[in-house]
Amino acid sequence: MHITTQGLLAPAKAPLRAVAQVLNQIRTATKRVSSSRTNMKDSAGRRLGPKKFESSFVKPGQIIMRQRGTKIHPGENVGLGKDHTIFALEPGYVRFYLDPFHPLRKYVGVALKKDIMLPYPHFEPRVRRFGYNVLKGAAAEAEENRMSRKEHLAQPELKERAQKKEDYNNSKIAEYTSTIQATAGDFSEQEVALGAARLLFISKHLANETLTEAAAADQATFNYVHDAELASKRGESSADELATSRASYIEFAKKFDGLFTVDFTGAAHARLSTEALEAKQAESRAKLDEFSNVKLSTKDLKQIENIISQPGVFSKADREALKQKYIPTVLPESVPGTVVEVKEGGKLPKGAVPVRTYDPTTRSIQTVYRTKDAFLSAE
Repeated sequence: MHITTQGLLAPAKAPLRAVAQVLNQIRTATKRVSSSRTNMKDSAGRRLGPKKFESSFVKPGQIIMRQRGTKIHPGENVGLGKDHTIFALEPGYVRFYLDPFHPLRKYVGVALKKDIMLPYPHFEPRVRRFGYNVLKGAAAEAEENRMSRKEHLAQPELKERAQKKEDYNNSKIAEYTSTIQATAGDFSEQEVALGAARLLFISKHLANETLTEAAAADQATFNYVHDAELASKRGESSADELATSRASYIEFAKKFDGLFTVDFTGAAHARLSTEALEAKQAESRAKLDEFSNVKLSTKDLKQIENIISQPGVFSKADREALKQKYIPTVLPESVPGTVVEVKEGGKLPKGAVPVRTYDPTTRSIQTVYRTKDAFLSAE
């Protein structure tokens, strides 16, 4: 019996040969392609890190630590550069340590002696380097006159400032002296000089707003007594003279402060009682009310300024409030003769200034025409 390829028992190789004729073989690359690199350069390392280690001896100016940022903070007798480089300021021995007041920071410092450890106890004085040789003659004068280039260039300006300050102090002392002599003639020449210096000291603190009048007066008394105590320690006066000087000045200060005072502008005047001050303020306010709702001329403005600036009558805050009320930038519309009526479509009068104002009743913006005398800043 002959079995054909179309029969049920056909050979198995016939279909496999047909599938092989359909599939095509594809070859892929087996070699890896590398990319090209053009930037083959790199910057050199900055050599950061410690340059001196624990207990190493350093001289002033030697670098202890190079870093980026304050990973190590500067401690005793070291300086910090603009690039956070830590360098020695004194000759000594390097110490890396922790500060109990800043437990998260690491510090490096320079101990002046080998047996000293850092940090120093908090309430003990810092160890300083002494024992320098005493300079004499030309060497001492050269060291005293030595200054940096920046200090040398600043000398003309510093001298000019010092001269202006001296001239101001002398002029105020002369002013206070004449005021004291004109008001109270029972003070001696020495007491007048002490009183003038006392007023100058108080006026400077009031002008800078560093102390109140009472606190400045107490500080002036303390300074005088302290200077007297230092003079006594130097042997310039005895203990009995110190006690007498202290008691006499305290008595003088109490008497002087009851007669004279000074305001924040530096003007000295006789001290007023509470009743007299209230009466003076009421009188001044009554005079200022005469200038309400009227056109103000240059003469009126000067008169208002003089009333407000009376020495010892109004405080600094009261003066500012009174100036805003009686010397406004623009006079209120209630002042007669400062508002110009302009008909709709009419020509604007000469000298009239249009001002846009908000009317809260109608919630609208209206144009009001004012005369030039309503603007005090224009005069």
